[in-house]
Amino acid sequence: MQGASRTYLAVCFTILTSACGGGGYHAPAMPPPAANFDLQAGMAETVTNGLKSNVTLSGTVMVNGVSTAFTGSGTFTRPPAVSATFNGTAAMSQTTTVTGSIMAAGQTSPYSTSVTDYYASSDSAFLGEVSASEYDVAQSPIVFPTMIMGGSSGMLGTLSRYTDSTMSVSLGMVQISYSTLTPVDTGSPIGIVVTAQIYNAQNTLIETDVTNYTMSSSNVISVSGASAQNQSGMVTITVQ
Repeated sequence: MQGASRTYLAVCFTILTSACGGGGYHAPAMPPPAANFDLQAGMAETVTNGLKSNVTLSGTVMVNGVSTAFTGSGTFTRPPAVSATFNGTAAMSQTTTVTGSIMAAGQTSPYSTSVTDYYASSDSAFLGEVSASEYDVAQSPIVFPTMIMGGSSGMLGTLSRYTDSTMSVSLGMVQISYSTLTPVDTGSPIGIVVTAQIYNAQNTLIETDVTNYTMSSSNVISVSGASAQNQSGMVTITVQ
């Protein structure tokens, strides 16, 4: 934003000095107002229509106790949501899957990970998610903001982590936040970064997951990349 301000001031200076030879003062044109984007509408569109992209994979993994770099490729798939039940209430479920293959230390191995997210049927508020090893429930439905702009950020909500749907054994919590990147120019998509910080039952941060999106002025979201990092290594997913 500071760079953008300097550019604007330079343009104003050019206008003022060129006007001096013409015998009059002309006020510089004001920059267009910052565009507002509706993240709630964008997420609802994604829940309805889904996402799919080819991706490249990179990162590090522990091999015989040694951190080893890997590369690979695969597919990011998030099909349209379907009717389901979550935590005893009607919901929409949407499973995100990344499948492919990676090469590390000269060996090729399959790569696969998936998680199922649940949304309220009425307004696509985020209710929680389920994976093979845990059952996470939003402490209150997470409603996405209807008005964001470049440079904004905030907390979205907190999930309580459990081993399964009985919610009898606590694993900790997940704090979800967002930040945005300023569009390149008026009419360009806005960049959205959603960060999930995962804590264990002792309130120690054990993993950070980041998903990068772009959203157009018509509230259509595309995924541009993602990453996850914990003590076992890290993986970066880049959309081709």
